Amino acid sequence: MAELERKVADLENAGVGPAVPAEAASDSAPGQRPARASEDDTFWALNGLLDHAGDEGGVVYTGHITPPGTESPVSWQMGLPSAALEDLNFAEAAPALAALGHPVRLELLQAVYEGTTTVSQLGQDDRFGTTGQIYHHVHALAGAGWLESSRRGHWRVPGQKIIPLLTLILIGTH
Repeated sequence: MAELERKVADLENAGVGPAVPAEAASDSAPGQRPARASEDDTFWALNGLLDHAGDEGGVVYTGHITPPGTESPVSWQMGLPSAALEDLNFAEAAPALAALGHPVRLELLQAVYEGTTTVSQLGQDDRFGTTGQIYHHVHALAGAGWLESSRRGHWRVPGQKIIPLLTLILIGTH
């Protein structure tokens, strides 16, 4: 736990740079590691990945956030080295991604993430349709793992899905 806290502190102290493709903002040739920058290192996350994974590289996403209406932060990291990526079957992602493929479901997820927890509360917003439609969407999201019932009639985004969800939203909006 102390190691995780140290890593989170290091990330907080490093600051966050803009999300810019390495080849677009670097003098490095394609396939070459970007040169280390000063304290305001635009590629601090990429350089950390390369320090950890070596020149083979890989893909990683990570985050640390305190969701609205909560007091406890959520920290998450997922990554795979390049060799493990070759074994992925992209089609296995279809159910999780398909559940997010409807604008109303994304709006429902955002409302739940922001603190609206019951179908009754969601039903007060005309964007979400009828109670039956809301239940249909909520159950589709729950079936794909994007929502869970925290107690009877109350829904939440599971802690282990918050950073992946926000990562996908970031990808889709930037």
